[in-house]
Amino acid sequence: MSESALPLAADSRQSTDPQSASNSDSDGKDCFSKVQTALITYLTSSPLYKLLLSTLSLSSASSGHVTLKLIVLPVHVNSKAVLHGSLSATLVDLVGGLAIASTGSKTGVSTDLHVSFVGSAREGETLWIEGFAERVGSTLAFTRVRVEKESKEERILVATGSHTKYVR
Repeated sequence: MSESALPLAADSRQSTDPQSASNSDSDGKDCFSKVQTALITYLTSSPLYKLLLSTLSLSSASSGHVTLKLIVLPVHVNSKAVLHGSLSATLVDLVGGLAIASTGSKTGVSTDLHVSFVGSAREGETLWIEGFAERVGSTLAFTRVRVEKESKEERILVATGSHTKYVR
């Protein structure tokens, strides 16, 4: 199986309940809670996020790693009826910041963002977005994000991204 297609059975999806998301580990509950709070703050304070990300939910969080779920809505697709590139970039930006937040660092401001579009998704499909804090230093944080769509037997890669943020 290719790197871009991961088996669904092998994923570590967890509910949005902090108790189950942490496997009863208090540090895990605390991390999930902190990331959930950051996500709610983003979603309620940004008009762009309010418009675009109403179906986004946190699935799991641990230090340096977050997983979120998004149902693709009509507002997410372009004139060809597939996921708009700007939404993929928005997800890389937001989820990269949440991965940084999962380490206990402030999320900072973007200095660099790259997105590679390698697949497509359509309205009604479910996306799984994973963010990884590759390195969080005293001034810069580097993240990696994968956007995958769910299919019956595997996840299919839709986009990848890297994101650098100034966190001082």
